[in-house]
Amino acid sequence: MPGIPLRARVGVTAGERKTLQDIVVCLVLHLDLRPAGATDDLAKTVDYDAVCGTVAEIVRSRPYHLIEAIAEEVAGTVLSDFDVAAVEVRVEKPGALRARGVPFAAVEIHRTRDG
Repeated sequence: MPGIPLRARVGVTAGERKTLQDIVVCLVLHLDLRPAGATDDLAKTVDYDAVCGTVAEIVRSRPYHLIEAIAEEVAGTVLSDFDVAAVEVRVEKPGALRARGVPFAAVEIHRTRDG
């Protein structure tokens, strides 16, 4: 899922966390797609809409100081709630470095079910 646009309360300062800010969450899910591909059965893969809903719930659940914390929480929840072996999470914050002419700040993590 290359870019889930969301609004979050995220920032180091209290002022940043007062207003909703744009972020983009990108996910790569690692799982065996052969059963779903062979049967054309949604029950044998991950429901991507459900994953998007879960990510949105996490982002909206509370204010965050760091996009790193959002990435870790998303990764942990996806691994625990969905049948995936690993997940890559990228969180972009477009407004973070605007004053410096940088289009966005971002973090990217890769987490696996077995640690």
